[in-house]
Amino acid sequence: MNDLQSELVSAIQNYVATSPLNRLRDLDGSPIWEQPLVGFAGGDDPLFELYKSVVAPDHWTPRQALAELVGGPGDPSAFPHVGVVSWILPTAALTKLSNREMADGPSVRWNQTRFQGEEFNDSLRRYVVDWLRAKGLLAVAPVIHPDFHRTQGPYGLASTWSERHIAFAAGLGTFSLSDGLITAKGIAHRCGSVVANVDWPATPRPYSDHREYCPYAQDGSCGACIERCPAKAIGPLGHDKDRCDRHQTVTLADWRQRPGYIGEYLACGLCQTGVPCESEIPGAT
Repeated sequence: MNDLQSELVSAIQNYVATSPLNRLRDLDGSPIWEQPLVGFAGGDDPLFELYKSVVAPDHWTPRQALAELVGGPGDPSAFPHVGVVSWILPTAALTKLSNREMADGPSVRWNQTRFQGEEFNDSLRRYVVDWLRAKGLLAVAPVIHPDFHRTQGPYGLASTWSERHIAFAAGLGTFSLSDGLITAKGIAHRCGSVVANVDWPATPRPYSDHREYCPYAQDGSCGACIERCPAKAIGPLGHDKDRCDRHQTVTLADWRQRPGYIGEYLACGLCQTGVPCESEIPGAT
């Protein structure tokens, strides 16, 4: 890690620790997210081309994101160097505890964390973009750019920039049976990232398999997320995104009328709590 990266990690950590936006404003004002994990990737990592077949054909590479979204020449080869910074925002312990006790849908604290927490995540994206631009770099947060959109991939609903796949490339975690990302702080979190025209060393990926941290994927053990899913959207073959989406948008639609619930859907998250990978890598020492 070079000096620029060290400064950026400290800036991200400080923003998470001090921003008033990182608070559950409609509940008790407690923090939404705990101290983040931060990783880095090189923009020309072959993984990013692979994502066009794994995530969606129109998933951006970092070079495409920078060229198309910054409003420059539109030529991905125009930049000598491209780098990515990715972060994990671990969910607060009290929020995980509240969701652990639920069986059909999310707790109010979990639901508000999903939507108010993503508002904070967007503010962090803007902060990192401004921080890098103040260093004289071009920078963009693809997820909050107007051209970002949902799309259809080979495994169902996808997007033009998958934060979980970016975090995987940046050495921050591997995928679970439920499609979540298991990190050193567990699976209950949100991800974010920013792309810049910068040359920095990549964070080593301490894994060789994309599901290395998932016990079920490795040897058939665990499977707790299968039992936790009220929609039966998780099974031995993985995660049915469409069934999961229907549960949150249709089955639980009336929950939006209950006191305290916000957002356009419920954001279930039961498969991320009450499971061995909730707050750590299972079996990690």
